[in-house]
Amino acid sequence: MMTVKEISELTGISVRTLHYYDEIGLFTPTEKSEAGYRLYDDKALEDLQQILFFREFDISLKEIKAVMENPDLDRNQILQM
Repeated sequence: MMTVKEISELTGISVRTLHYYDEIGLFTPTEKSEAGYRLYDDKALEDLQQILFFREFDISLKEIKAVMENPDLDRNQILQM
């Protein structure tokens, strides 16, 4: 499991941005420690990688969330748009 700080250092995304993604339900922690720290597993890192990929194409966070929440949506079709 990795903390927000570790993910921030690994990806170059600010801790504040990761917290914001959690607030809007886009990138939620796998679990929280007893002290309340957000913890993420490898699957969560894969999700973050997809989010960052979509962001590179200037897709809005709202659209990214819809894609991530709906496995029936064709991600390739979204990219073509």
